[in-house]
Amino acid sequence: MANLQIYLPDGTHPIHELPEEKLNVGRLAGNELHLQDASVSSHHAEISFEAGEWHLHDVGSTNGTFVNGERLTDAVLRHGDQVRFGVIETVFNSEENQPDQPLPESSTAAVQAAHASSRPLTFMSSSPIPKNVRKKDLQATALIGAAVVGLVVFGAAAFLVLQMVAPA
Repeated sequence: MANLQIYLPDGTHPIHELPEEKLNVGRLAGNELHLQDASVSSHHAEISFEAGEWHLHDVGSTNGTFVNGERLTDAVLRHGDQVRFGVIETVFNSEENQPDQPLPESSTAAVQAAHASSRPLTFMSSSPIPKNVRKKDLQATALIGAAVVGLVVFGAAAFLVLQMVAPA
């Protein structure tokens, strides 16, 4: 029987047995494979057993479904394939009694980095409006800094002069 070994951000690696019928994967509790992560869409993907092969179909997820690092909408799964839903990594096992397979270091680091950010690592904006990125003007920053220092020095000098002139 086939299964998915899931690599969760908390460091656990549960195994989910795959039924020989359609399996829905998503963030909502109604999915057979419920993955509670913001990078996983409500209804993310489907896995089904058809004509002796396991098929994976992305159902329009926001952050994509990847097989062995390649974003795909449809794929035939093979033993050992690395499948990613958003940033949640899994490994597809089609043979019984296979040992836990560690993820490559780069995949583990990518998952950890994505969870450290509020935006998934593979998130791509579909906005037609480009992000407003302001370039830093070093001359303007230096000029403002010099003006602030000048005002502080002038204020301190004025305070000292007023202290000397004031009657005791």
